[in-house]
Amino acid sequence: MDDLSENDLAAHLRKLEERLHDPKVRGSAFLTSELLDEDFIEFGSSGQTYGRAETIAALVAEAGQARPPVRPENYRLKRLSETVALLTYETAGEHRHILRSSIWRRTNGHWRMVFHQGTPMKG
Repeated sequence: MDDLSENDLAAHLRKLEERLHDPKVRGSAFLTSELLDEDFIEFGSSGQTYGRAETIAALVAEAGQARPPVRPENYRLKRLSETVALLTYETAGEHRHILRSSIWRRTNGHWRMVFHQGTPMKG
């Protein structure tokens, strides 16, 4: 049983999500693998589906590239069960805004991302 309040869980998952935007975490296969569940899958904005190993390899490869910082905002949490939660938010970068959704699952006392999708926003 998870003893975190709704607000505490939202803050915790937001912190974990933001770690995945940190270039130091993205550049480390070890740190990234601690945040992504073994069953992780991503639907990319290209329409492609990526698994855990592909995602970790891509994040590590792109970590050395100069990228503008991502500004996350408008976080919303929806608890789907005691061990599963949906986190949605928006990111604003240099020339694009993205609506993001992540499903997090608590396994063995740790929250890990199971699913992620980023959809470009119009406007």
